[in-house]
Amino acid sequence: MKRFPTTVPGLDEILHGGLFEGGVYILEGPPGAGKTTLANQIAFSLAARGGKALYVTMLAESHSRMLQHMLGQSFCKPELVNSSVLYLSGYRELEEQGLKAVVQLLRSEMARHQVSLLIVDGLVADIGQSRPEEGVRQFVHELQSLASAMAVTCLLLTSGRGRPLDAEQTMVDGIFAFEDYTYQWRSERRIQVRKFRGSAVERGKHTFCITSDGLRFFPRLEALPHGAPAVDVGTAPVGLGVPDVDAALQHGGLEPGSGTLLVGRSGSGKTLLALAFLAGATRGKPALMVSGTETALELVRAGGLCGLRVDAALETGALCIYEQGAEDEALDEMGHKLLRLVDEHRVTRLVVDGMAALADTVAFSERGYRFVGRLLRELKLRGVTSLFTLDPAALAAATGSRDPSGDGLAAWFDNVLHLARSDEAPDSRRLSVAKLRATRMSRNTFDLTLGASGLTAT
Repeated sequence: MKRFPTTVPGLDEILHGGLFEGGVYILEGPPGAGKTTLANQIAFSLAARGGKALYVTMLAESHSRMLQHMLGQSFCKPELVNSSVLYLSGYRELEEQGLKAVVQLLRSEMARHQVSLLIVDGLVADIGQSRPEEGVRQFVHELQSLASAMAVTCLLLTSGRGRPLDAEQTMVDGIFAFEDYTYQWRSERRIQVRKFRGSAVERGKHTFCITSDGLRFFPRLEALPHGAPAVDVGTAPVGLGVPDVDAALQHGGLEPGSGTLLVGRSGSGKTLLALAFLAGATRGKPALMVSGTETALELVRAGGLCGLRVDAALETGALCIYEQGAEDEALDEMGHKLLRLVDEHRVTRLVVDGMAALADTVAFSERGYRFVGRLLRELKLRGVTSLFTLDPAALAAATGSRDPSGDGLAAWFDNVLHLARSDEAPDSRRLSVAKLRATRMSRNTFDLTLGASGLTAT
């Protein structure tokens, strides 16, 4: 069967290639979940590729009112309205003659305009019948016959409330359930493909967001198929950035492509050690730092106190700093954004400064460990040597856990380091090596000194 790509970011990935030509799909969910925006986004995307779409509303909302809201979206092109994206109301036919008259209207308009996409917004029961659910079943059956015969993909939008739609749901080719999930003070939008004929899909629930560019979907990271390594990481060691510590490592640095967890309480020097690690980046092998609490200007100043020229690395392009915003992002949204930044900047070194930002999400308590494990795998496949910092107190506050040690997270990392303040001097830190994979070390503890010439170890 021929695919009908939606071109909506992330959605075709969930569907393993898109919808099917001639298929009938139900989009159900509460008002405001994003169904109408998604349908218009798919319609305008088709029109931009030279196709035609027919958008039929079954309720009394005017098209002009709906389009006023859509004009705020970048995909909505006014010049395509009524030429490639056609709007039609079926409300009068439904009210006066019932669903049979709506079918006749659709058949006529689909043939007249030669559309390849039909959207029926507001699937409702025919209240004039003694058995309204039977009327809807017949409507869907006739619509499915039309769609198949004319090779038109059809989207049926419904709130999923009121009368049950079990009868016609057994007949359609796919059912997409939209959800606006609320947890305490936070919320996130989710979609679940409850039914899909013709191919496998990414099962379970996936998050999405609505932006000025339309909907963007984020397939659940650990559910994605495992891919082959994208690059050869090579064998050259990756220095941690402290000469004496690197010298104590078997090959003079960390294993390329490895993931390191740096654990320490606030003020222990995790960020400075992370900046020292990033100092080994070059323009040809750039680095990325995702900062959870500090701005780029603050990081430049902090690095300058220890002789780390963060400003110069930013100017040459050897380093890029992304400031994690305070917006209420979903876990997978953060994960996909991170991988997108890695790909765009062709990063070889990565620092995520503050794992509490990942933990402070709705889904982390249920699947955070598996998510982190898959994220580290994706980074390794890209040849990225990564360092994540973890403040146990911040992790406990974000997750509400009584066990703030982070031992479950540490199991996913190749290397685990602990950094703590020294009681002997304010500028001294104690670095302990708790775990190393694929390499050895001649000693497990170091005393670090923070000075104007950088980090030194004894």
